[in-house]
Amino acid sequence: MNYSPSRPIRKPKKTLSWSNTRITLLEYCERKYFLNYYTFALKQDNPDLRAETLLLKWLKSIEMRVWEKSHFLLSDYLHALKKWEITEEKIEELKNNMRREMKADFDYSKERDYEDREDFFWKFWLSEHFYGEDADGLLEPAIEKVCGNLDRFIASPRNEKVQDYFNTAKFVYVEHPRTPDFESMKVDVSRIWLRDVSVMAWPDFWATFSDTDFLILDWKSGKEEVLDNSISDQLKVYALKMLLKKWLTSLNWIKIEAYEVYLDSMNSYGGILKQEDIDWIIEKIKHDVEEQKQLLVDQNPYKNQPVDLMMFRKTTSEKKCEHCTFRDVCQKLN
Repeated sequence: MNYSPSRPIRKPKKTLSWSNTRITLLEYCERKYFLNYYTFALKQDNPDLRAETLLLKWLKSIEMRVWEKSHFLLSDYLHALKKWEITEEKIEELKNNMRREMKADFDYSKERDYEDREDFFWKFWLSEHFYGEDADGLLEPAIEKVCGNLDRFIASPRNEKVQDYFNTAKFVYVEHPRTPDFESMKVDVSRIWLRDVSVMAWPDFWATFSDTDFLILDWKSGKEEVLDNSISDQLKVYALKMLLKKWLTSLNWIKIEAYEVYLDSMNSYGGILKQEDIDWIIEKIKHDVEEQKQLLVDQNPYKNQPVDLMMFRKTTSEKKCEHCTFRDVCQKLN
């Protein structure tokens, strides 16, 4: 099969990175954090385990693929909408393209040789196939859920608002999730006195109405997590990035409105950022970096060399372990 659904794996960068996704994984399970971000540390002492870990690193469940493909399809729609190319025929074309893409991905995953531990240079396969589960009945419902998420967005008031943003905003950015621009994701954190640390963040949708008025949207799927203050840490990071691009850490006269939009229900959570939100996320990033450094040799973020693997604590939650993509490797380590 010549189909290659994704790009080659990038070589790991040396400098310690912080992102909301990365720190969430660290809090979820230190062992999984190591296996996801420090695979290179296994190269000399256990090359076979490293090869298997690299393969497992790119496993995703059908459920995770539904979120990813929903994100892709919505981005395709919004880019076409931005170019004024949207018609009923175009929408059906986008959905048919996604149906073919998901079917090809599924077939590729099902047919690949999982015993070949060196074949990890293309990062698409399903955890269900790797662990020998019968997943044939899951594909069509997954495809329909992805297409249904787009239909719900199109039928929602949010779609009308986005069209209005394309007409009224000075600038509108729509992410290209298939080909992420990692350089653009970098946040200049020198203003908040962090050194030798790479902070990564970029919203799904961003509109600039004036030099002082901004809107951020972040697409979500799955379980809705509603916070007391209704503004997630991820949204706060995006807002901080916008301020830092202006060499600011204070909102002053700046208005940033930010929302998480759940595609399954089209419910939105968020609001207008306050200074306390910005102050909180700055301190959280600093705290998180200190926590990350405790797991590095000499606590050196520039060299970014992890301490011994067994110093990374495994979660005590059996439920987390049950569906972890690294469970095969973890069992061998134990």
